[in-house]
Formats: sequence, structure tokens, C-alpha cells
Amino acid sequence: MSSIFTIAIVIVGIVAVLLTIVWLGFQIEPESFPPHPEETKDAGAVNVSPDIPEPVKRYFEATAGSHVPVIRSAVVWGKAKLRINGIWMPVRYKTYDLSALAFYRYMEVTWFGWTILKVSDVYRNGNGFTKIEGLLNMTETGEKIDQGSNLALWAEIVFIPSVSLTDTRARWEAVDNDSARLVVPYGEKNDSLDFKFDPKTGLITQILAMRYKGQNEEKTPWLINITEWMTSHYVKIPSRFSVTWEDEGSPWSYWTVDDVEYNVDVGELINEAQESGRVISNEIRRYE
Repeated sequence: MSSIFTIAIVIVGIVAVLLTIVWLGFQIEPESFPPHPEETKDAGAVNVSPDIPEPVKRYFEATAGSHVPVIRSAVVWGKAKLRINGIWMPVRYKTYDLSALAFYRYMEVTWFGWTILKVSDVYRNGNGFTKIEGLLNMTETGEKIDQGSNLALWAEIVFIPSVSLTDTRARWEAVDNDSARLVVPYGEKNDSLDFKFDPKTGLITQILAMRYKGQNEEKTPWLINITEWMTSHYVKIPSRFSVTWEDEGSPWSYWTVDDVEYNVDVGELINEAQESGRVISNEIRRYE
């Protein structure tokens, strides 16, 4: 009996050590992706429309003034922490936005700084997919992914605020003194996102939309809570935010932004990502 007990203690000890090593590996943050090599270009400015709701006017005044820089594309990069199967994992990411038309988000999940998962989220021409490669391999596509990706695309306007003024397919609707709804195109129909604004600063505090969670049959409230802002290229953008599925009760991801470059060439990379249907990490390196 004593020998069995000793063996059990040894096994428990080994398991505890291994779990500790696994946990420690996920506490090490990866290095950020290098800054985008192509620098921001000036594309002029657009006036704030007098017809938009008051809280949206205050938001534009707080982030860019009465003349909002026109942004046709953006590259945003930084770090994040994602809860995957109950485990918090460190991530570095780079997002390529083509002005409410398409986006490509490339992420690397790391352990002790080594990449163990490569993730691509792509949305273009109304079609989206998520692909994971590495220790886990899977791909998600379909109408529910398309709907969620379209909302994610329009949520990116916090980084490219001029889009809601220049894209005639979208419109702002008043809700109350501190909220507004952005109605956006989705195929032949419309979808929407609700924005809450800080009454003192005018900045966005929360974005809420009804979105499919993976392949679930019912839509789930999807929330983005913005906690910090920074100024880059004369535009104030979020620097820290979290994303929550309401049914989970707490955020499943936390994001920090290193920087952004505007009006640079991103179309080729987005097209290649969708057409190839695969993670294109080597091509990402060409843009560094």
C-alpha cells in the first residue's frame, strides 16, 4: 500500500509541475509585430454632417474635430489575451481594414513566446471565415460567420471614424442623449450596432450588437467595452478594450493597441487571404 501511495504522490507531483509549466508559458507576453513599414498618407478631410445625432457629433468633436480625416484603409497592431477553452492565452495581432468593405485579422497565440496557433479572420464581399492552424486546426464558414464578421467589420469604425460619414450605405439613428444606433448594410438587408457615449468626454464607452456566436442558432448580445483612448495621426482611437459574449458574464478577450497607420495598401493582402483560404503568415512578414 505504501508503494502505491508513493507512486500516486509522484504522479500528482509530476502533473502539478507540468500544469505549472503550461501555466507559466501563457504568462509570457509575445513581442509585438513590428510597426507597419508604409506610413500614413493624407487623404483630405470630411465635414461632420449636421444631421447626425448629437452624441455622435460630440464623439467626432472629441476624436477628430469638425473636419474628420478621411481614412480609406488602416493597419492596426498590438497584443491581446484570449480565453480559449477556459485558459487565458497571450496573443499578438495585426488587422488590415479596407474602409468598411473588408478586413483581415492575423493573430498568433504564443507559449513562452513561441507561436503555437495561427489564426486568420477574413471578411470580404459578404463572406467571412475563421481559420486556425497549429496545435489545433479548424475552419469556420457559413452564413452565421458572415453575419458576425460583418458586424466586426463595422465595429472597426472606432479606428476609421470617417467611414460612417463617407459611406452612404450606413446611417446614424438617434436613441437618447448618450446613445446612437449605426444601421449598416448586410447583403440585401440591414444590421445594426448600438453605441454608448460618455456624457462628459463624448467618447464611445460601449458597442453592442446581436451576433451569432459561432454556429449557434440564436443570436447573442456581443459587447465591446472601451476603457482607454490614445491619439495617433491626429485621430483619437481606442488603446484598450474588452470583448464579451453576454451569456458568459465576463470578457473573453482583452486588447491593447500599439499603433495604427492609415491610407496604406491593404487590398492585395486581404484578397490573397480570402482567395487562398489559409493563414498567410509569410505574406504578413512581407508587410513588416
